[in-house]
Amino acid sequence: MSDFEDDRGGDETAERIPIVAIGASAGGLNPLEAFFTNAPDNLGWCYIIIQHLSPDYRSVMDELLARKTHLKIRHIEDGLPIAPDTIFLNRPNTGSVVEGDVFRTFSYSKADQVPHLPIDSMFASLASRGGEKTAAVILSGSGSDGSNGAQILHASGGALLVQTPQEADFPSMPRAILSLGIHDRIADAADIPNAIRDIFTTGQRTAPNIGTGLDQSLNQSILELLEKQHDLDFGSYKETNVQRRITRRQHLRGIDDPSQYLELLRNSAEAVDELYQDLLIGVTEFYRDPEAISILRDEVIEPMIESSQSDEPLRIWVAGCASGEEAYTIGIEMTEALQAAGDLRGFRIIATDVHRHSIDFASAGAYSEDAVRKIPGPLRRKYFDRRANVYTVVPSLRQKIIFSVHDALTDPPFLDLDLVSCRNLLIYLREEAQARVISMFLFGLKKHGVLFLGPSETLGHFGEEFDTINPRWRLFRKASGRRVFDRTMLPSRISRRATGRMPANDDYAPVPRSRMSPVLREFADIRGREALFRSYDLLLKNYAPSSFLVTSEGEVLGWFGAASAFVDTRSNLTEWSVEHILHRDLHFVINVALEKLRAGELEAFSRRVDVDMGKDVAQPVTLTFEPLDKVNKPRLMLIRLRLEAEADDEPQDYGGDAEGISSEDAMVLSKRVHELERDLRLTEETLQHVTERLEASGEELQASNEELQASNEELQASNEELQSSNEELHAVNEELVTVSAEHERKILELSSLNKETEHLFHILRLGLIVVNHEMMVKRFSGLVARRFSLEPHDINRKLSVIGPRFDFIDLPEAVEQVLLDLEPISAQGLFEDEPLSVEIQPIAEGGRSGEATGAFIIFRPNGPDQEEGSL
Repeated sequence: MSDFEDDRGGDETAERIPIVAIGASAGGLNPLEAFFTNAPDNLGWCYIIIQHLSPDYRSVMDELLARKTHLKIRHIEDGLPIAPDTIFLNRPNTGSVVEGDVFRTFSYSKADQVPHLPIDSMFASLASRGGEKTAAVILSGSGSDGSNGAQILHASGGALLVQTPQEADFPSMPRAILSLGIHDRIADAADIPNAIRDIFTTGQRTAPNIGTGLDQSLNQSILELLEKQHDLDFGSYKETNVQRRITRRQHLRGIDDPSQYLELLRNSAEAVDELYQDLLIGVTEFYRDPEAISILRDEVIEPMIESSQSDEPLRIWVAGCASGEEAYTIGIEMTEALQAAGDLRGFRIIATDVHRHSIDFASAGAYSEDAVRKIPGPLRRKYFDRRANVYTVVPSLRQKIIFSVHDALTDPPFLDLDLVSCRNLLIYLREEAQARVISMFLFGLKKHGVLFLGPSETLGHFGEEFDTINPRWRLFRKASGRRVFDRTMLPSRISRRATGRMPANDDYAPVPRSRMSPVLREFADIRGREALFRSYDLLLKNYAPSSFLVTSEGEVLGWFGAASAFVDTRSNLTEWSVEHILHRDLHFVINVALEKLRAGELEAFSRRVDVDMGKDVAQPVTLTFEPLDKVNKPRLMLIRLRLEAEADDEPQDYGGDAEGISSEDAMVLSKRVHELERDLRLTEETLQHVTERLEASGEELQASNEELQASNEELQASNEELQSSNEELHAVNEELVTVSAEHERKILELSSLNKETEHLFHILRLGLIVVNHEMMVKRFSGLVARRFSLEPHDINRKLSVIGPRFDFIDLPEAVEQVLLDLEPISAQGLFEDEPLSVEIQPIAEGGRSGEATGAFIIFRPNGPDQEEGSL
């Protein structure tokens, strides 16, 4: 029996087909051949090979692998279902993913501005299977394709196996996976099939007798240190992920003994912080899954803007934002959608993470050139300022996003949310913790609010609370306005934080501010400020006179009562100045008062003006100017208004009745005009001086330019030399391409010759078995296979073991005699009541005088009535 026994058992149709996805690039042929030489062909596994293929290269991988395995080999087609005991190969210039149990493909374009990562795409798509009977294999290759997809697949429960880097011709891809510390097994390519079978059969990820290096008690002690120093409970995170990161950090420190690593953590806060960052560091990028972002824009953001009846800003929570790329991506799409709809409403994004360093990085909004490469060019230029190779988010976008340290597992949820984005956080959590986080989101979302999850994440038992918008990209809409919250899932830490109380002798006392979390302190401060501001607003509304509040710089801080009739903010101007938003008929007298305020000479006075209200209606208005603060800068002034309708009211006495505009007022402004003209002349003289200096500098620059021109000529000469070297390398490359093409042609010729030989045997009605000098079967023809029920795995087995057996000749004994005597033997007789002729011819080097290297066993039908193509 084979080493790989069929262990499927039961009803095979009720089980999901196991999938083994293999990523390979440069140097991948040898490990693939070694892998499939030992891979089982009768356990119902589906193999998917993803390679980096040149768009114009015709791969013969199917024919090469056919020499090493008896599995069916097919190329991936869109809509093709996966199948057991089959190898599927990707096509050039085409990306492939698995949705459910069906392949989906998409074409790459030369115009794409991002690298094509076909292995990442395939691995990430398999995460939706939940890791059940799913394995990813990384073989030889350059670059790091597969790293991101492997993290997603492994976090969802899939197994991850890596070829030994020392064995790989190009170890970059295996080493990129090993640097993440998430692999399950490292093995030579030929040993990986056995390792996968062991994982699928036993569920044991690590190799037998090879532990993680940490027993349970040591592991618990390390987690307690982390919680004490960083106030974060790792009990809700999947144990395998946590333990693997601990082992990785231990090995990076060069420590073999786990107890020594625990001792280091007890004595080094820096080592604890290193481990903390390893455990919490998130993987994200701008416009991750571009198709998902496009669907979010089309099916969520734009309909949300169109259907909203409120002028309130839209509220979005990005939970587990890591270094901020996802939050900025959603911010860009929100801004673009609002501008396209002509909607002047704003929005606010609350981006949170438990990792303080990630929040600090995201708040800075500065990213490398590589980090922003997936952002479309026009959006990158619009929303980022470039300084050298650093791209900084523009203030107009940055100001709309609040970054804060917040634990979605233990801190209170944010409320009145239109959208929650939480992608690839739940896959790191235990099932009960996942339900707790979903409950938080459900509680914070408005009716019809939208939840955006990662491609391998689900709603669990909260599925009935949501309608599905897009199942592939996990977009869900809250189905009702109820705030569903399962308090039984709250740990004690949440209940204390959420209520702001701590248990003490069966009573509850408020939590001291010093013991509150940073988020709770911020909430308490906000609540206090909001109550105070609301009180101020009510006081001003009820008791403030009709007036403007203006600074000495001409900025309008606010207005009250009837003063609003003379204010125009409909143009949505960014500057709220006297000149921009107040009625033009008020400008002159207000500017006079401002000039006096700037000079420190303002005493309370009144002026009467007629304000044109349109349609030949003039409204008499009395303005009274009062200085509120003549010491601090900018100084403040209150401008009270009294309309004609208020003429019966008794005005305050400010030293006389209100006057119209006087010559003294004109003199004040005239003096100001003269000062401004003087400043303008001084500015012109200064500019003239600067211009002269610039002209002198221009001459110096001209001289420097000539020097640069000379240097450029030298560089040009060097470039020509490099071009010559490049042409030589190109010639060598052409030779290599020619050799490769010749090899490909030879393979095709051999394949064609093999098919033609088989066809000739079919026409001549000849059967053939070829054995070597050890009586091992090396080849047999199709007619022999059908007549004597031989199978492909009979190759390399003894002739005496596989047969065939006849009454009229002992075939193994006769072949042995031919190998010894180098003389042919023939015999005729009946086989299954049909006449058959058997002839054995020796194969010898140097003719009959040489040594036998094998023998041909030739079968011919003796009867005249056999069908064509049969023995």
